[in-house]
Amino acid sequence: MGQRIGNVGLLNLLNATPESVQAYEEIGNVGAVLYRTGQAHLLSLLNIGNLGRAIEVPEGYGYYNGDLTIDAAYLDAIDQEVRMVINGLVILAPDVDSEKLANGRLQLNINGDVYAPPGLAGTASRVFTEGSFSVKSYTGALPRFENGHLVLSDAYLQAADAPLNLIVNGLLTLPKELDMELFSRNIQNIDINGMAVVHEEQAVTLYQKMNAGPNGAIDIIPAGYENARKMLRLNSRSIRSFKSRKLKTKKPLILEDGISREMFESAFEKIDSKSFIVCSEEIEDLVYERLDRMETEVLSYADRFVYIEGEEEWSESELLESDGTLNFIVEGQLILNDDVTAETLKEKVAAIDLFGSIRAANPELKGVLRSKLRVSEGEIAGKGGDAASKQTQLQNIGELAL
Repeated sequence: MGQRIGNVGLLNLLNATPESVQAYEEIGNVGAVLYRTGQAHLLSLLNIGNLGRAIEVPEGYGYYNGDLTIDAAYLDAIDQEVRMVINGLVILAPDVDSEKLANGRLQLNINGDVYAPPGLAGTASRVFTEGSFSVKSYTGALPRFENGHLVLSDAYLQAADAPLNLIVNGLLTLPKELDMELFSRNIQNIDINGMAVVHEEQAVTLYQKMNAGPNGAIDIIPAGYENARKMLRLNSRSIRSFKSRKLKTKKPLILEDGISREMFESAFEKIDSKSFIVCSEEIEDLVYERLDRMETEVLSYADRFVYIEGEEEWSESELLESDGTLNFIVEGQLILNDDVTAETLKEKVAAIDLFGSIRAANPELKGVLRSKLRVSEGEIAGKGGDAASKQTQLQNIGELAL
């Protein structure tokens, strides 16, 4: 069985052969593929789920994966023609001489964006003609790049020597307490390649600092709402810290047994959830009353629930020792041991809300498991073949060279 890969940012086929390609059974998602002229047939040998773009590297061209800054010193150091395929951003510094840029020594095939001062933007459009890119202007200091998740803070803004040209590749979060006057003074321009999470009262100021719409999405938190960045699991003690909250969340909200109707009513005024909410049957009607979205899944339980986020194994004895019946909420992976019987499942499991996966060696259990499903957005499978494939699978790789 060949190797299985989940996600690859850049798949490099420049030195690949049919033999090296066939060693991989499946690749789920690929951001970009680099291949040389005459290697296009190798793509047909790969089982790729989703492909962002394929970039051909002509003969005589090198390649660069990342962000390239070109300044006057860089151009002065070039004493012969440079041919390069760029998978990333190209930044032209303010000290670049337009005549030196246009002298023909720098032959770039760009797959990304070009950032240039206004006086160089036109020259860049004429000089760089190959690839897939757009030219964006900036004024002042060189752009600053932030990759991943940036939570903007007053300290970050205060540390800037000059107004920033900020480029965020990933997720940008503007906390509710952020000083927006400071933001307005210390941000010259902002580009978002990914997603931004902002409060409604911050949105106008953010849009004013953007030359174009985001290459992604902006999630606006309504005025008066608080954004939950992680899953909330509340019990009868911790819920007392919530007083008439308006909550917005994309993560599960789990309400433990023991939370009374009075406690819940006091804690929440409104809930805007794009995930699911787990609660006891006693307060289920109140949860629905607080929802902004009627499509939000409310998973109620009578006796007790078991929430599985990672990987858990359950045996026959563990099921039998539990008091009453169980509701399983599976986001991760539930593995049922070989000793688990169909009779015990029928007796001890009230319902299953399946978002992840359940593995059971005994085929007889699959029918019982399916009969218990209340939400079915995951999979039920055996343990044998899946274990073997799991050993040969890698999830996320930045660059893979075959």
